[in-house]
Amino acid sequence: MTVLRKGDRGIAVKRLQELLNSKGINTSTDGMFGIKTETAVRKFQMKSNIHKDGVAGRETFLKLGHSVIERAPQPPIGRRLGRQTSGAMAISANGLYFIFKREAWPGHSCYLHWPGGASGVTLGPGYDMKERSEISIKNAMIQIGIPEKIAAEISKASHLINGEAKRFSENNKALVKLTSLQETALLKFTIPPYVKMVKNNIFVRITQTEFDALVSFAYNPGGRFKKVCAFINQGKVSDAMNEINKAITSGGKVSRGLINRRRYEVDLFLNGIYQ
Repeated sequence: MTVLRKGDRGIAVKRLQELLNSKGINTSTDGMFGIKTETAVRKFQMKSNIHKDGVAGRETFLKLGHSVIERAPQPPIGRRLGRQTSGAMAISANGLYFIFKREAWPGHSCYLHWPGGASGVTLGPGYDMKERSEISIKNAMIQIGIPEKIAAEISKASHLINGEAKRFSENNKALVKLTSLQETALLKFTIPPYVKMVKNNIFVRITQTEFDALVSFAYNPGGRFKKVCAFINQGKVSDAMNEINKAITSGGKVSRGLINRRRYEVDLFLNGIYQ
């Protein structure tokens, strides 16, 4: 069996439909992978406790009692919306806003704050000043429209950690309040390392939406980033999505926010939907 998804047709699809019926998931056996077959696959995946993406891949076929030969990644189809090498890509405007919505904390991240743990003084969606120099912080603040005098005060948060970072954030909370546009602009100074992570670990051609989804995942992948990339490089997309969906704990506890974030990232990767 090869990997099968909506739009496929033929003997292999008919065999898949027959296997689903044999497992108690009723669907037609017309050899056409349409919405009804996709729904049947999702039902079987849910019943089997595997990633519910509606794509009949290796794991789905194994649960059905058959092995699968993975389909090779799609060839490039040209232009920006097609598949291309990750080394030539950058985060899109939609991708930047997608990450902003995941990272920003309304009514909180617009102020100087300390997220706790190993973080330093932070502003906006993840602009951590712990390892940044005073001059780089000051320049970033000026570039997003902060007056120079205030930018200089903010830059004093450089290299502060733990109690010092907490006290600085509390004592200077009223120093600045970013607009959503300024928070988005500040994200551009935060995102390069995560873009680089994707470029350095993805070796097959991918789409812009897939690239953006992986950059978002790279922010807090729970130690699973390299494994996800390895699956994608091998053409094992379903396995990669399963791995993404496992990265849902923070501090050893399951996080509802991460569950939702992973769902959005998987939907962006598979379906190109910016939530």
